[in-house]
Amino acid sequence: MNSDGSYRRLFFSFKQYLVQITKDAMLFIVCLAPLLCGILFKLGIPAAEKLLSEQFNNMLILTPYYLLFDLLLAVLTPMMISYVSAMVILGDIDEGITNYMAVTPLGKSGYLISKLGLPLSASFIITIIVMLIFNLTKLTLGQVIGISILTSMIGLIMSMMVISISANKVEGMAVMKLSGIVIIGIPVTFLTADNVQHLFFFLPSLWIAKFSLEQSSFYFVVCIAVSSVWILFFVKRFLKKVY
Repeated sequence: MNSDGSYRRLFFSFKQYLVQITKDAMLFIVCLAPLLCGILFKLGIPAAEKLLSEQFNNMLILTPYYLLFDLLLAVLTPMMISYVSAMVILGDIDEGITNYMAVTPLGKSGYLISKLGLPLSASFIITIIVMLIFNLTKLTLGQVIGISILTSMIGLIMSMMVISISANKVEGMAVMKLSGIVIIGIPVTFLTADNVQHLFFFLPSLWIAKFSLEQSSFYFVVCIAVSSVWILFFVKRFLKKVY
């Protein structure tokens, strides 16, 4: 298989993915959620802080947690894209399309790249843009890129969790809600004591928050390692499911 042909097949499959989204109003709206939340955070949170500060003798109520809001916004984009990708793949599974991938030139690996890899790569770029426009804490470009890499991995974890456990779209929606546990580490880092945080060491989001707070490459590497364990576990489970 020549590389040009492989790329054409990948992008043709990705184009079909985009067409599927445009035909489903719910999935299309989900894709717009990061932009809408970004506007809400950028305008609403400072306004709420001003009102609260006036009520509590000019105390800073929300400002100490602006980074928390930024991280929640950063994880929202890959989270939404992961949901859309999972629903598209589960729809294909329902229709039996994935069963024929192994005998097509695209193959099952190409199918996953086009339905998961390319969308999450796009979400990485979108996350950077959203963060640079709507962040509340004036993060540097390097910080934004680092955070976007880590949150994209969380998006992949959530996608693989949904498609490896769910048998159909209905189950997928329920599992997607359950997969939200992966991001609990972010508020835990800001709202609990260190000895409590240690109980959540297995959540990649905990290490994202620590990386963002302390700007240490150690936490970046730990997050990559923890995320990789999650991803490998669910990839193996999915491959057993479809083969």
